[in-house]
Amino acid sequence: MKHSVKTLVGSLAALVLSAGMLTAAPAQALDNPTVTVNKQQVVTWGWEDGVSKKFRDFSEDDYDDALQIPALKVTVGMPGPGRRVILEVQDPFDRSWSTEVQTRTDTAGVALIRVSPFCENDYGNSTEWCGHDVTYRLKVLKSGMQRQVVSNPFTVTFVPSEDGMM
Repeated sequence: MKHSVKTLVGSLAALVLSAGMLTAAPAQALDNPTVTVNKQQVVTWGWEDGVSKKFRDFSEDDYDDALQIPALKVTVGMPGPGRRVILEVQDPFDRSWSTEVQTRTDTAGVALIRVSPFCENDYGNSTEWCGHDVTYRLKVLKSGMQRQVVSNPFTVTFVPSEDGMM
């Protein structure tokens, strides 16, 4: 009998202590456990005017100024700190990639990048449109726990004006 009374007293003491600990804990901790999940930002891109992303051609006859060419629009979902965005161009001979333009996303998670139709000459960039295809890709660099994202290559064709051609 003494043994069962000790067991009963021990059980009651454990029950009282457990109840005291439960009432001391905040209600949120009981109802909504906090779980930290590393969500990756969704990165999308397209042309500023909404046209297809795989292939694009721009003719000098259609644009009075190269700044009128629609920009590439990169959008990072769940905006946070600015992400670095790089437009890379592929060398047509050795197929290597090099940086053409780099920028950062703004507070809304958007970056606009302009492609240039101009040729390079011995003195740097020319003001004349080139007649050529350029293969590009976009790269959004790693930031904190967010992974680097690289687009598939896409092609842009630049067509110079026919006014100067004969």
